[in-house]
Amino acid sequence: MSLKWLLFVGLVGLSLGWVACGKKSVGASDLIDRELFFGNPALASPQLSPDGRWIVFLREKNGILNLHLVAWGQPMETARPLTDEKGRPPAGFTWTRDSRYLLVSQDSGGDENYRLRRLDLTAPADGATGLPTAVELPLKKGARASVMALPKGKPGEALLQVNERDEKYFDVERLQIESMTRSPVWENKEGCADIVADLDGVVRLATRMTKDGGTELLRVEGKKLSAAILKVSWQESMGGFTFRPGNRTMYLETNVGQEDLSYLAEMDPKSGKLSKMESDPLGRVDLARAAFSEATDELVGTVYLDDRKRNYWKDKGFEEDFLFLRKTFPNREVGLADMSGDDGRWLVLSSGDTDPGTYYLFDRGTKEVKKFGALRPDLPQEKLAPMVSVRYRSSDGLEIPGYLTLPLGKVAKNLPLLVMPHGGPWARDFWGYSGTVQFFANRGLAVLQPNFRQSTGYGKKFYAAGRHEWGDKMQDDLTWGVKDLVAKGVVDPKRVAIYGGSYGGYAALAGLAFTPEVYAAGASFVGPSNLFTLLNSIPPYWESVRRQFDYFVGDPKNPEDEARMQRQSPIFSVGKMRAPLMVVQGANDPRVKQAESDQIVEAYRKRGQAVEYLVAADEGHGFARPDNRMAAMLGLERFLHRHIGSEVQKEAPKWLEEKLGLLVKGGGGAGGQQKADTVKNR
Repeated sequence: MSLKWLLFVGLVGLSLGWVACGKKSVGASDLIDRELFFGNPALASPQLSPDGRWIVFLREKNGILNLHLVAWGQPMETARPLTDEKGRPPAGFTWTRDSRYLLVSQDSGGDENYRLRRLDLTAPADGATGLPTAVELPLKKGARASVMALPKGKPGEALLQVNERDEKYFDVERLQIESMTRSPVWENKEGCADIVADLDGVVRLATRMTKDGGTELLRVEGKKLSAAILKVSWQESMGGFTFRPGNRTMYLETNVGQEDLSYLAEMDPKSGKLSKMESDPLGRVDLARAAFSEATDELVGTVYLDDRKRNYWKDKGFEEDFLFLRKTFPNREVGLADMSGDDGRWLVLSSGDTDPGTYYLFDRGTKEVKKFGALRPDLPQEKLAPMVSVRYRSSDGLEIPGYLTLPLGKVAKNLPLLVMPHGGPWARDFWGYSGTVQFFANRGLAVLQPNFRQSTGYGKKFYAAGRHEWGDKMQDDLTWGVKDLVAKGVVDPKRVAIYGGSYGGYAALAGLAFTPEVYAAGASFVGPSNLFTLLNSIPPYWESVRRQFDYFVGDPKNPEDEARMQRQSPIFSVGKMRAPLMVVQGANDPRVKQAESDQIVEAYRKRGQAVEYLVAADEGHGFARPDNRMAAMLGLERFLHRHIGSEVQKEAPKWLEEKLGLLVKGGGGAGGQQKADTVKNR
């Protein structure tokens, strides 16, 4: 348990009348409009051109985030649009090495079949639209293409990964950027997952999962693969492969061997000889990432994501400039978002738990710091709530780290609680601003974000402890977090809800099914309800990592796994579920199919239980359109208000009410209840 949490508990224990920050209780006038949380940000995802002259970023155009371009040092407001997407924002984009083109990826309605097109920023704009000329890469329907590498020495080329030959696996192809023609480089006939090129764009290495759930690293030798040069077990990992200048050795992140925490290592790709370089100096968390110079490709620093982020610098110049920025933005997290090809210009993000963040331009030569733009400038930060790190023991004594956000101005006693497990489950939550967390804290809820076992970042023992534990000990890690807060008097045990997306959605369903006494309500966003149908519908292009699911979740062909997976699937325990349920789904989701949500809703309705169902026809595994996001959150806000007594912003614009009505998917309970809410809350 952290010192910060101990101090907080002490304050609550000493005085049950304690009020956060000494402010008055939050009232209706303190509620922040939901659009300030879930509407489009003022900007997003800025990238600096390699020559340091230009910044491309996402900004709203006709209601959708579109790409815009502005010169370094010029006001963001003077940027010119580069795209005019009508349905959803571009899924990704990157500069080419010569700063002439942008390579932009986009899918259709969230189906994740990414197409690739090139924008020419030096050619005259189209006379009719004013947008740069766009050329799309020819690709058969249902295939995906993504940029794998942009070799420095070949600025006119890109390496792509494409699954056109076989939808299960990605081949490597070379793209001639000016002509937008591609040629084969390496066919992935061995079912490899990671494919690694050196700094010259030569394919050198590939990883492949083994039958026992581990991973092996192999050299690419022409069209063939070598024997494994490194093997890790199912408990271990390796990744972050980056060649050093000269391409004779490379860096990687791994926890192979006796080490519990992942560390930075150097490897000779010919012999496979591995040399440990650095692990967490405090011995608490895995290596999060290594940072490299754009100019020299040398290692400049490492990052560890503990309760808060920690940086360790290897380059004196980078360290001095980072410390200068830390002094410039005290009490804020400072992140290096991007830099020019010569390292001379940086895009810097200053942010915090109550600050969504502001981007700044930093010239390392002159030390000039100039504001570029805030993500959400209209959000009243003084009304947002601090996030604190917490630790508690689960059912078997395992310590679970997480984060707790208490509503600002509320007495820390008998509060309604929202448990928010993250997705993945091979991911984790971090300290910092979360729009969803702050939205519900502003509505009077305490919000708990547990980093349950099998979350990444806490070592291989913590990760491995989650094998086969979906719905069991992984669920206990959430339940015991609730018990801890109830025992401390912070939370009212009768007003606890659970909400999450993807795996978090599964955890919400599992919470209602396996611990019905804990939760008064639950909401699942694109969450699987049946582990058998989930595994049977895994996208074809995940075939190279399918064994990870078989090994960590279960193999339906194994009788022991089959029995356990049936017990762990909420769909087979609907008879135990008594709390009201809300389900939100994207119709085009390729990861968690709509059938996963349909079947749990149908089972609820057959039993006459209270369930509300929202489906967006133009979304996938996550909502990219702001109108869909806000409508879903409006529905969830009202759902939680009814069932655990959180605050609610009653007013909603007519268009938002209409959008919410369009998302409601048939069936008496959901539609009728939603319409009643709409009338009641106007």
